[in-house]
Amino acid sequence: MTRQFEFNPTNVSTILDETWQQLKSAAETETHPWRLGNLATIAENRPRVRTVVLRVVEPEARELICYTDQRSEKVSEINATPDVEWVTYDPITRVQIRLRGTATVHTNDELAAQHWNNSSSEHRRGYITVSPPGTKAESALPNLPDYLFDRLPNDEEAQLGYENFAVIVCRIEHLDWLQLRRNGHLAAQFRWTDKWEGHWKYA
Repeated sequence: MTRQFEFNPTNVSTILDETWQQLKSAAETETHPWRLGNLATIAENRPRVRTVVLRVVEPEARELICYTDQRSEKVSEINATPDVEWVTYDPITRVQIRLRGTATVHTNDELAAQHWNNSSSEHRRGYITVSPPGTKAESALPNLPDYLFDRLPNDEEAQLGYENFAVIVCRIEHLDWLQLRRNGHLAAQFRWTDKWEGHWKYA
């Protein structure tokens, strides 16, 4: 792999610019390690963390977008407490980022429909589930109707998943950047007020 994290060590803002560029690339590249991120929510005053797929990045709006089943626990957790945090790591560039912000859940609205219409049949199959996520199962079988175990849904069948589909939009207000180095780690921090402000910090 030849991927690098390019920045100017005399200008901390280049860290922020490169981070958003890499995030956008991750949303569009299945092999980029930042495409799989850990999203933390809060439930009963305790953190809940799970891996999600980064689907869309909007740098100007400071937004990270992922999808989920609207019956999943993360949806009720976000609706109750919208504070969230992402963390992801790239073993090639040795860069970890933590992104903190607030999330909103979209179901059966214009934004959800837009993302659903852009999704593939394979992706839509994941929402045509027999039971809500987290339901106790009696055996190790996929949470799918029998007729979809070994094939993709047709257009009519695929629409059955839309009622379970949700889009999570996270608007970022705080970004921590860390690069692991054998000769000493580097770290930077950025906060959004009415613009991004950042500084180097000790790791």
